[in-house]
Amino acid sequence: MTIDAMTIRLHLRRMRVVQVVVDVIERLVVEVADGRRVVRCLHCGFATGRVHDQRRVKVHDLRTQGRATTLQWVRRRFECETCGERFLEDHPEIILGRRTHVTRRLARQLVKDVSVMSIREVSRRYGLPWHYLMNLTAGWSYLVGRHRRRRRCRVLLVDETSLRRGHRYVTVLINGDTGETLGIVKHRNAKALSGFLQHQGHRWMRGVKIVVSDGSKPYRKAIQQHLGHATHVLDRFHVARWFAAGMIEVRRRIQRIAPHGSRPAFDPDVFRSRYLQLARYDHLDTDAIKRLGEILNGRPELEAAWRMLQHLYGIHVAETDEDANQALAAFIDTYRDHPLLEFEKLTGTLLEWGDEIFAFHDTNRVTNGRIEGTNNKLGVLKRIAYGFVNTDNFAARAILVASSP
Repeated sequence: MTIDAMTIRLHLRRMRVVQVVVDVIERLVVEVADGRRVVRCLHCGFATGRVHDQRRVKVHDLRTQGRATTLQWVRRRFECETCGERFLEDHPEIILGRRTHVTRRLARQLVKDVSVMSIREVSRRYGLPWHYLMNLTAGWSYLVGRHRRRRRCRVLLVDETSLRRGHRYVTVLINGDTGETLGIVKHRNAKALSGFLQHQGHRWMRGVKIVVSDGSKPYRKAIQQHLGHATHVLDRFHVARWFAAGMIEVRRRIQRIAPHGSRPAFDPDVFRSRYLQLARYDHLDTDAIKRLGEILNGRPELEAAWRMLQHLYGIHVAETDEDANQALAAFIDTYRDHPLLEFEKLTGTLLEWGDEIFAFHDTNRVTNGRIEGTNNKLGVLKRIAYGFVNTDNFAARAILVASSP
C-alpha cells in the first residue's frame, strides 16, 4: 500500500485514503477504506478476498487542523470462497453504533471531555446525539468499574452522598489503597451495600481486611453480615463531628442571653468564638489561646464542655491504644465532675461504637479521607451537569470522574 499525505495527516492505522470529498475551511470529508485485500471469514476462518458488495458508512473523527472531520468508510461485504457465507468487515479503529459511528480516538476524547463538561455541552461541540454520548459513557464506565473490581481490595471505604439533597442518596465504595471508585449503588441502606458485596463474590469479600464507614447502622449491619472477618473502623472525621455536637449544644444554651426575637439574643463573645471553641488545643497559637481563655473564664459549664471535647479529640490524637484509653478516662472523670446533659447521648454512643472507634489504632490510622475527597468531586460533577435525575447515569459518570489521584 502506498502511504500518501492524507494517510499521514489522519494517522489511522491500517486505513487507506481513497479521495478527499470535501476540503473547505470549516470541515473536511475524506473517503477511506481498509488497507487489507484478504480477510478471515467470520464463519469458517479461511482467508478470502472476494468482495460481494460495498457501502459507505459515515464515521465521525477528531478535528483535523481545527476542522470538523468526517470519514466516509467504504465498508466491504465479503463472500467466503470456501463456505460461501457473506459477512461485513470490521476495523479496529472504528466503533460502530446503532446509527452513529466514531473512531476509537474520538471515543477516548469524548469520554475525557465528559469528565469535565456536561453531556449536552459535549454533544453540541462534536455534533453527536446526547443519548449516544451517554451510552458511550455508560459502556466505558462499566468496563472501567469491572476492571477495578477484579483486583483485590484490602481496604474498603464506604460512605454516602446525595443525588438530590433530602430526596435521593447513593452509596459510594472506594478502594482505600488505590483511591479508585469501585461502584456507586442506589440508596444508603443495608440492602444496597449487601447487594454490592454479594455481587463481588465470596473470594473478593475474603480479600477485604479493613472496612471504614460512617456511623450508619444499616452499613454496620451489612458489614457484619458479609465482612464479619474484617476490621470495621468508624471514620475519625464522623466521630469528631459527634464529639463536637455536645460542645455545640452547650455553647448554644449558654450564649442565649435574651428571649427569641430580642436584640442581641446571643452573647456576642461566645457566638463569635464558636469555631475557636471547636479547634484542637495543639492547633492554636498564643493569641488564640489567650482569646479562648478569656471566653472560657467565668463560664464553668462552657469550660467543662471544652475540656471534655479536648479529651475526646485525644482518642484519635493518641499514638497507641494505651494513650487513647487514658484520654477516654480523662473524659469520663471530667464528665463525672460536670455531668452536662448535652454529653449524655454521647456517652451512649461511645459505648455502642467503642470497638469501631478504637479500631482506628489497630489499622494504621486509616480514615475515609479519600472518599470525602471523591464526594467533593461528585459535588462538582452535579453542578456541571445541573443536577441528576437518573441514578444510573450519575453512577456511570461518577466512576470516570472519581478516578484514582
